[in-house]
Amino acid sequence: HDSSQTQHPKKEGNTSTCVLGKNKRTTNKDRLCMPSSSSLVCTSASILVTFLHQEYPNLLPWLLCACFSIMSSATKYEQDGEAAKEIAKYLPYFPFKGIPRFYDIGGFLAAPEIFQKIVDIFVARYEEIKIDVVVGLDARGFVLGPPISLAMKKPFVMMRKAGKLPNSITSDQYDTEYGKRKGLTVQRDKIPKGSRVLVIDDLVATGGTLSSAVQLVHMLEATVVECACVVELKMFIDPPADSGLPSRKKLFDSLGIGHVPVWGLVSEDIMDVKAELPEGYVDDGEEH
Repeated sequence: HDSSQTQHPKKEGNTSTCVLGKNKRTTNKDRLCMPSSSSLVCTSASILVTFLHQEYPNLLPWLLCACFSIMSSATKYEQDGEAAKEIAKYLPYFPFKGIPRFYDIGGFLAAPEIFQKIVDIFVARYEEIKIDVVVGLDARGFVLGPPISLAMKKPFVMMRKAGKLPNSITSDQYDTEYGKRKGLTVQRDKIPKGSRVLVIDDLVATGGTLSSAVQLVHMLEATVVECACVVELKMFIDPPADSGLPSRKKLFDSLGIGHVPVWGLVSEDIMDVKAELPEGYVDDGEEH
């Protein structure tokens, strides 16, 4: 489980910077000139419809419906979009385990309408992408995965800490921001060969836990369609070399799984709700 934010991205002056590729930096001003993924999809859909209408004019009504569906999907699931901003209000952060911003999903679990909204968004997204099996990671993935799998009528499979499941295989040890872990385990008969697998967890930071899950799926000769989390800490995706932060991209590439997509609904950019702490609050978080 990756659930910390150890420091904020570097800033230059009053302008936040991010990294594109290895060396190129871009400022917020530069971003205004960059097309969003949703706008690119919409443009591509429009071009496709125009071309096909010229060749097959009788298909215009169907093509228009398809175009609108594609454009709707491109914007509906955009990270930090309108739905994500509403959900972010229920993701407070605490000083916990010595971490200034430890994000807690207990906020939205206690709000049924928000929890349901998250489930609905995930279900809609993966009904379009098409998956065969939903995998949940120990332990918060056990909370999020089952309602998603039930709504989609797909089997749910647990990936637990090593030594917790019979008839299982175990991945190699992996690193998280908390330290080394022994590996995850999954029952060897639960993910059929060739399955399209969705991996679910609450939050991705350094990507250590997700990388272990992906390796287990590959050991069973199945395919990870996507790793999906409610929260993605983007600061760990590919930070500058001088930041001192671990790179999720480098980790995935080193393991030969850089092609596996990771999607998060909410990022740290919009999570600014500080938990209300009682007088005398003590950070008593333990390693787990």
